[in-house]
Amino acid sequence: MNDPDRTSRPLSDSPETFRGWRRPPPCSSAVKFDLAKRQSSRLRTGHVSVSEREFAMIPGRDAFIGRDAALRDLDALSRSSPIVTITGTGGIGKTRLVLEWLSAGSRTDTCRAAFVRFDGLTGEAAVLGAVAAAVDMPQTKGRSYREAIAEWLRDVELVLVLDNCEHVVEEAAALIDALVSGPRKLRIVATSRVPFGLPDEVQVRLPVLDEAAALDLFRYLARRRAPEIVLEGKALDAARSICRAVDGLPLAIELAAGWADVLPVGEIAAQLGGGLEILQRRGPVTDRQATLTTTLRWSHALLSPRARLLLRRLAAFPASFELSAVAPVCAGDGLDSTDVLPALRKLVDHSLVQFDLRAARYRLLHTARLFAAELAREADEFETLRRRHAAHFTALAREARAADFVPEDTWLPRLQTEVDNLHGALATLLEAGCGVDALETAVALTMFWWTASRHREGIGWLRAALRQADGAPTMLRAAAQFGLGFLEAHDTGDWTEAALELDRGLALLAGLNEPGSDLLCGYLLCLRGECDIMAGDAEAGLKRCQEGADLIARHPEDRWGQGFAAWNVGFGFERLGEAEQAAAHYAQVVATQRDGSLVVRMIGTQSLAGIFEVRGKAAEALPLYDEALSLCNRVGLSRLGDVHGSLARLLADCARIRISAGTEPEQAKALALQAQATAESLQDAAAGAVAAEVLRMLATPTPEVGIFRRQAAVWVVGFGETQAMLPDSKGLRQLRLLLESPGDEISAADLSALADGEPREIGRGEPVLDREALTAYRKRLRALERLLAADEDALDEVQRERVRQEHDVVARELARQSGLGGRTRRLGSPQERMRVNVTRTLRAAIAEIEAVCPALGGHLARSVATGSYCRYRPVAAVEWLFR
Repeated sequence: MNDPDRTSRPLSDSPETFRGWRRPPPCSSAVKFDLAKRQSSRLRTGHVSVSEREFAMIPGRDAFIGRDAALRDLDALSRSSPIVTITGTGGIGKTRLVLEWLSAGSRTDTCRAAFVRFDGLTGEAAVLGAVAAAVDMPQTKGRSYREAIAEWLRDVELVLVLDNCEHVVEEAAALIDALVSGPRKLRIVATSRVPFGLPDEVQVRLPVLDEAAALDLFRYLARRRAPEIVLEGKALDAARSICRAVDGLPLAIELAAGWADVLPVGEIAAQLGGGLEILQRRGPVTDRQATLTTTLRWSHALLSPRARLLLRRLAAFPASFELSAVAPVCAGDGLDSTDVLPALRKLVDHSLVQFDLRAARYRLLHTARLFAAELAREADEFETLRRRHAAHFTALAREARAADFVPEDTWLPRLQTEVDNLHGALATLLEAGCGVDALETAVALTMFWWTASRHREGIGWLRAALRQADGAPTMLRAAAQFGLGFLEAHDTGDWTEAALELDRGLALLAGLNEPGSDLLCGYLLCLRGECDIMAGDAEAGLKRCQEGADLIARHPEDRWGQGFAAWNVGFGFERLGEAEQAAAHYAQVVATQRDGSLVVRMIGTQSLAGIFEVRGKAAEALPLYDEALSLCNRVGLSRLGDVHGSLARLLADCARIRISAGTEPEQAKALALQAQATAESLQDAAAGAVAAEVLRMLATPTPEVGIFRRQAAVWVVGFGETQAMLPDSKGLRQLRLLLESPGDEISAADLSALADGEPREIGRGEPVLDREALTAYRKRLRALERLLAADEDALDEVQRERVRQEHDVVARELARQSGLGGRTRRLGSPQERMRVNVTRTLRAAIAEIEAVCPALGGHLARSVATGSYCRYRPVAAVEWLFR
């Protein structure tokens, strides 16, 4: 049984948000509860038509009776007017109408739609945050929230549905006005008890059901509850009396019909008639709303005592909820935890609570929530309920942070589903003056807001909590500064402003000697270094990142931190042009997250693939890009900011690398088309351009035909319609071997000693390594040594063996070439002679071809890379004829 005094306990005993700081005693201030003052929002990823989940949670969803004319009016007006408001009293079916219109087959256009619920929300930040999430806006780029949404939707063809606006009329009206100003493809449909009063607004005024339609709805719903019921004679008269008593309100009709398997229809009519008459004598001004309230009270009075207790306590939830959350919030003081499920089932049976079978979640309609909240206030327990709700969901946030959100494909969807409840918990804490608890929760959710592209909401909660957390521990305030810097950078792209936030965090930690302070300092330094790198000072940034990585390395148990540090150091090396060093650190990121963070592993894999691609290793980059895409889809990410890109970019990368590797053209086309569609949705112009280029390359009807055929002592070479003949040479034989293996690296030794009886060339022994070459060789040797010293997981066996062979070649060559007094020796090793001679031979052969067949020579000059290993990577598709 739940402890009735549980609200006097600390909000959570879960691990600290950052290791090393101790939580202060819980806030003891009395919580000021007010349903109209909570802030939360609803996560919606992407542009959606109404989801099956939304449609499944509407009352009498398979009985749409008496609204055909209103449905036609809504459809016609929505195509001719930018703003359509469906108005009417509570319970009249406004949401039901718009959901029916959005469902398949009810709309005559195919425009995408985004659906946003405002019930449970208060304040401009909550309203704008819910809309931003619904339309998948990734960042504000430094603009105000409203301006950013208006700009994001400027050229988007979309129907935006805003549901239950009556309690946020001013906030919703200001947003709508900004959205429809100027030429737009956007259309807005809203539901509200009152209109907004905007210039271009048209209304669909929803009347009560006429007597025939009301009777049809009651008959349908009653038979669903009691299939054997017969509505004839007196029973039919009683049904008509019920419909008149509830003024034809659909929700009131459903509440009454919900008792058809418990009470005779005549008894329902008698009870409703008497109760409504008493209430109506109080005044005619709010007759219909009073009718609904009385129907709710009547239905509530017929419930068991435990069901009544549960209904009023469910008012603590600002949004939908799962069964496991009900007992921690609602049980105790007369309601045992074992009573919760039977009572909840009764509430669902009588239409006071809705249940979504697919998602296994419950919710109260906005009207029912207001009614339940009134009951809770009358019982003087609303404050206790909201405090319990806050305790449950702040504990959830800290539990997620303690686990580093790993595995993210479990944690992130769960937090996305509970985002309204999490925001409601934060609002409760702030209203109660519990700033430290609110700040702890806000900090714990930093990574969630980043991965869910809800940066601005996270920034708002962090700043609000900091304003009330003067007595917060230094470590917690420094952690909040890290969160602000992290989210600001990814939301606005202003790395200079982010650096200021991080500097404040570092200043707080200066001289602090608490357990875990070095770890947090490492986080701040790594991100501060990234700010320098983004500002163009890669050397200073790399130095900071390395300092931070050294601090984080003291805490090997923090695997997320190990990956975070390794990536930032690798990023610094990449910006300095140190590709080998960058690749080694990106490989370390992947190695540290094999059983860790899917998001960090995705970032490391994607970054490593990019290095391989730049170095011309398309065959090695391709599986890495594919792995990154698989991880991105597994977690359900759409965008991670300007540095790490978007889903559209990953799709485009996966398409492009197949072109570079000369493989899987059909798969490349499918990926490019998907990238193009995703880029349009995410407004990612760069990814869209890459996808378009891939499609352009694939659209070539047939690849160019290249001829490279040996006939006795001559070679026939050609490209397109041009052909020529050349005498046999070693260079042509070497080119033939490269052309037969596109993308493969072939050593200079193999090319120099073709198995055709030709002797190797010895070379003339002239100097080949000047001072610049010696510097480059030494730099390369150091990079190879670091790779060999790296963790075993950083390189597979094939890669490690290749690195080892190259290390031996470079080391021997340096030993031969470095003489006394810094003089360079003459060409000594066979390996170096082969490298030089193969390069010269290939270049000479290409020049000879270009003289007689310029198109072929140009293609080879752009596609053949030489060195210790040579490679043919075609810049355009070619079908070679070798015989």
